[in-house]
Amino acid sequence: MTGGQIAALIFALVLLLPGGCFAVFGIGFLAGNDSFGGLLLVVGIAILSVVGFLFRFAFRRLKPPSGDNVP
Repeated sequence: MTGGQIAALIFALVLLLPGGCFAVFGIGFLAGNDSFGGLLLVVGIAILSVVGFLFRFAFRRLKPPSGDNVP
């Protein structure tokens, strides 16, 4: 893993908790017919989408360097 992939993994793990909390509280407030729940849910989904991108970046496979002497 490169340094950027490790940093992306750390940021993804750090953002996972607030994103999940926003999403869970947003669903909870929507169940109580509160308009504030929609905003919480949108923020939670936005944070979780960034987390998904960071996880995808952290676990991507790097292409091996191309060379003429590769069998």
